[in-house]
Amino acid sequence: VGSLQVLRLPRSLISDSIVKQTAQRLSTVTFLDLSYCHKIGAQAIEAIGKHCKHLVVLCRNMYSPDSAGKVEAEDEANAIASTMPRLKQLEFAYRCISTECVLNLLSCCPQLVHLKIDEFLSEKLDHKFLKEKYPKLEILLLYLVILFESDESDDDEYLDM
Repeated sequence: VGSLQVLRLPRSLISDSIVKQTAQRLSTVTFLDLSYCHKIGAQAIEAIGKHCKHLVVLCRNMYSPDSAGKVEAEDEANAIASTMPRLKQLEFAYRCISTECVLNLLSCCPQLVHLKIDEFLSEKLDHKFLKEKYPKLEILLLYLVILFESDESDDDEYLDM
């Protein structure tokens, strides 16, 4: 009998309560994609971390204009840091988290070799420091470009859709 190792649920409507009820059944999962699952938060992430001890890859990308700057991203990052020490790859793109949160993830997940985050942090990351302290770590920084419609610019034909 095979064990479930890879579970991809991007854009699922799964909720915190469902994840908390079923997380213990996911103990053999090593790769989990919960990107764009807007109905789960830090409680679900914590339940997954407590029960999925073999998890090495977590994808939790969440681009949404509605989620920009919300506290949940920091709470989720802290839940990941406190419950998933064996992570080797973390995709946490399109989420606004502090540099302190990034450093917490790096110190609590010492096996992390691939981290995908936004450059849109409260402070800029010190790349030299990171390279010296975490020489095996590859950080993919995404640069989020946001276009705002301006009342002053009538000649911007790209925004008139």
